[in-house]
Amino acid sequence: MIMHIASLTFNGIDIIDVDVQVQISPGIPAFTIVGFADKNYS
Repeated sequence: MIMHIASLTFNGIDIIDVDVQVQISPGIPAFTIVGFADKNYS
């Protein structure tokens, strides 16, 4: 099952769109971050 979640976060007074995609499937538990998870790009 794939879920798509639209969210927001704040950077000072600016609002930044956050796109979260989650897939839940049977098997060995795993956690993967794809993209710039620890960076802020303008």
